[in-house]
Amino acid sequence: MLNVRKIVKKDQFIALCADSKEEGESLLGVVKWLSDRLKKGVIVFTCSEDGKEWVGSLGHPYAALKGSWADAVEAMPTAFNVVLAVAAFSPHAPRKSMGNPRQLLENFKESKVAYLAVPAEGTSWGEGITHPKVALTLDHQRKSKEKLLWASYMARFCGGEIDVYHLAYRDADFRRRLENNIKYLDKVFGSLGIGYRLHALEGGNQYGHPDRQTVKDVEYDLFISLVEGQRDRDLLDVLLPSESLRLLRTTEKPILFLNQRDDLYVMCD
Repeated sequence: MLNVRKIVKKDQFIALCADSKEEGESLLGVVKWLSDRLKKGVIVFTCSEDGKEWVGSLGHPYAALKGSWADAVEAMPTAFNVVLAVAAFSPHAPRKSMGNPRQLLENFKESKVAYLAVPAEGTSWGEGITHPKVALTLDHQRKSKEKLLWASYMARFCGGEIDVYHLAYRDADFRRRLENNIKYLDKVFGSLGIGYRLHALEGGNQYGHPDRQTVKDVEYDLFISLVEGQRDRDLLDVLLPSESLRLLRTTEKPILFLNQRDDLYVMCD
């Protein structure tokens, strides 16, 4: 069941994703904070069996769908002009619910839009925050164009203060490639007039994952992470929890996830 009331008034939307009325109500503050600053509309999505009984009570256009969350996520950018999805997560959520960290990542693994995972116990995020501390990492492997783009949105529209972290590489080739990525960062942020702070992570393994160490060691309000692509995972990776799942099991703060895709949908700005 769809209700597209008022949708024509906005070009792009933030999707609130919920399995229950209570979950939807708990996310409204976060979504409203983002909607006000990013100047996007709000649309509520649910795939729960009783969704049509409560989804309209949240006061926004909605889509109560009978299919799977994966199908809903696939339709978001093309059918509804969604550029950002928001969902709550909890390590205590039932296995098949949207809020279960593993299930959330499974539902969004093919997503063409960014998705913000917010701890269910901390869904008042955004209240009273005027300059959120936004953290992200650079490594020696890729330039992470999409991460830098979303960091720029948070700085320009949400007053975010950007902190960029990297491992203290001892390998000369790793350092050279990291320096090239920092030059790219300077170029992107310089063209937009955005400042940032660069930090080398202390200790740790230069062959480790900088996201995990950053989430564990530093203070931030929002972390931006690029989800590893399936083609980048070997047999051992398949047997172990993904880096994204490790992050959700580690943090009690929101994480903005971006899939590694060539067709990600971004905001009009």
